[in-house]
Amino acid sequence: MKKLLGILSLVLASLVMGNAYAALPEITEPVFEKGDLVGSLTIGYGWGFSQRLALEYAVADGWLDGRASLGVGGALGNCFRSYGWGYILDELSLGAICSFHYQFIDKLDTYAQLGLGVGYAIYSWNDNYWGSYTAGNHAFFDFTGSLGVRYYFTPKFAVNGELGYTAGSYIMAGVSYKF
Repeated sequence: MKKLLGILSLVLASLVMGNAYAALPEITEPVFEKGDLVGSLTIGYGWGFSQRLALEYAVADGWLDGRASLGVGGALGNCFRSYGWGYILDELSLGAICSFHYQFIDKLDTYAQLGLGVGYAIYSWNDNYWGSYTAGNHAFFDFTGSLGVRYYFTPKFAVNGELGYTAGSYIMAGVSYKF
């Protein structure tokens, strides 16, 4: 009985997935296909004010009915936090990223991104009583995990947004350019 239920579940899931693909509109122009190089500049907020520059290269495409692709690349990020009483934290990170892209409709690129890297944190203090000094600087491992979207206004220019953890931020927005 369990085997029969398992087989029926697989058949039902296959039918539902087939209908889900059929319900999506046809894609006239892929937005992230093998050989594309996309650069993104984003700013965000989370633990502090963040900036990030990322480059991503499409290494494979054509998956899932021609709508999915895989990208790899790198990112340079900075997060600046000021605590108001003179305490400042400035982090710089460099990492490798890998992303899975899926295009639901024309001009819209949705993706999930993971990354690993290293960073360096600089702690400083500046006030009228103690003066200025730096202390506690250290290196750290950095992790990126986010869900993102890019909307292309032209074949090369897009606006983007990401939710997750990237360069010390939980929400980021910016622009992308396809080279």
